[in-house]
Amino acid sequence: MEQQRRLVRYLKRLNRAIHRIIAQSAEFSELRKFLQEERIELAIYVVPLIGGRPVGEDLRFELTDADRQFLKQAGIRF
Repeated sequence: MEQQRRLVRYLKRLNRAIHRIIAQSAEFSELRKFLQEERIELAIYVVPLIGGRPVGEDLRFELTDADRQFLKQAGIRF
């Protein structure tokens, strides 16, 4: 159980670091400026995908019903 808590803590720290890097990037700043100037409302989601597996098990990625609904609402076809 302690191992899982430590892993979650590290992943949360990594997620914050990724968001901070993106928010401070010139590319993101340019995009934000463009959206403001053109009065475009856009939701941007940054979701780091981190995969892993316990030793000896196959790694599998599956879309849940909630994933499919989210993608559909975001206009993403799959």
